[in-house]
Amino acid sequence: MINKDLKARTIAESTSDYSFYVYFALQFSFVAMGMLFNVKVGVFSLLLTLIMIPIVLGRCSSLGYDMRRSKNGMLYIYIILGFFYLAEISNSNHVQEAWNIAIAHYWLYPFAMALVVPVVIRSEKAIEILLIIWSVFILIATLKGYWQKSYGFNEKEKFFLYVLGGAKTHIIWSGIRYFSFFSDAANFGVHAAIAATTFAISSFYIRKFWLKVYILFVAICALYCIGISGTRVAVAIPMVGLLVFCILSKNWKTMLCCFAIVGTSFVFFYFTNIGSSNPYIFKMRSAFRPKEDASYIVRIENKKRMRILMQDHPLGYGLGLSKGERFNPKYIMPYPPDSWLVSVWVETGQIGLILYITAHVLLFAWCSWILLCKVQNGRIRGLIGAWLCMAIGFFVAAYANDVMQYPNTIPIYTGLALCFAAPHIDKISNATLVENDNKEEKKEKYKLYNPLI
Repeated sequence: MINKDLKARTIAESTSDYSFYVYFALQFSFVAMGMLFNVKVGVFSLLLTLIMIPIVLGRCSSLGYDMRRSKNGMLYIYIILGFFYLAEISNSNHVQEAWNIAIAHYWLYPFAMALVVPVVIRSEKAIEILLIIWSVFILIATLKGYWQKSYGFNEKEKFFLYVLGGAKTHIIWSGIRYFSFFSDAANFGVHAAIAATTFAISSFYIRKFWLKVYILFVAICALYCIGISGTRVAVAIPMVGLLVFCILSKNWKTMLCCFAIVGTSFVFFYFTNIGSSNPYIFKMRSAFRPKEDASYIVRIENKKRMRILMQDHPLGYGLGLSKGERFNPKYIMPYPPDSWLVSVWVETGQIGLILYITAHVLLFAWCSWILLCKVQNGRIRGLIGAWLCMAIGFFVAAYANDVMQYPNTIPIYTGLALCFAAPHIDKISNATLVENDNKEEKKEKYKLYNPLI
């Protein structure tokens, strides 16, 4: 029999609070509403976080949730980072308005997820609910992308393309890069890639057959979105995700299967020209041959020029100012950052970049250790490992593209925070399994001593 304390905690898990699911769904809704209205996603998302997170924590406390789970490694990492970003206010090039906007991606969302997710996500079912909420967003994005490809752009999208200059990067020699209702095709493709990685891996660990089929279907839709976005770096996310999953699975058959998929994909794109007549396959293939790409060469040259300028700015140009001409700071970086990590470097300097990378490498290592060493249930490890795999893949993509945009931040840091919830979910899951086994054993004994059954 399981001990009374663990049994009481298991029963307590049946008490659910849905306020976090509402928050999670609204984050995606703000982006989707961009189809119909001009929504200031950043402002609404920031306000929603500041309002909803205290509400979620208050409801969890009133329902008797174990609030001690909010004290975890991820929270401590972001407390340390928070002091550095607070110190950035003293930067001589600081602009408060730019800092207020940038701090959301740098610190607020990760800190909020670290604080809330380990407390509110307490069961396998809760993870499935997150997947279902996210899946609705992916299906709507797929339908919107298909509509753009089949029937063209609406007036709002044409304004972005032909007035704001989006056509320069979205209507190119290799074809049209569709962007659904996202800010641009790169954001669309990368978000589709993190979704495809998470849903594809999760489909192997979901119990219910209908949900397994549905989740796999959503993964296929996400792969379609990657294709029509024409975002080359998006291909790296599922490949890196599968390689990480090889380690987390702790199963040699899974390892062989993943290596076979990644190896076959690499050989197809790097060593062959099969399908190059298709503009989307051709563009994806160019990601494996960067030295043949003119834009890649330009980026390398820009980084060399940036390195010279950055010598005078050890703490960077200030948060939010890598593309901050509209804020009129004292100094402006004349070369555009081509990726999120380059933006971190420009905005926080070499010191900030080293601190940012060190924090995330430590976070990835910590999460991996938790799943490998502290989670016994293979199903729980697989479901949460899917989120960790896509998060690591995402940060590989962040080296090549500016992908830390809405709504990517929420699923990325939700996934990392889930790893710190994993040991608690695992204990409850194992306790439930033991209790069920005991019930089955009692039934068998009852049948044995009751001839009427």
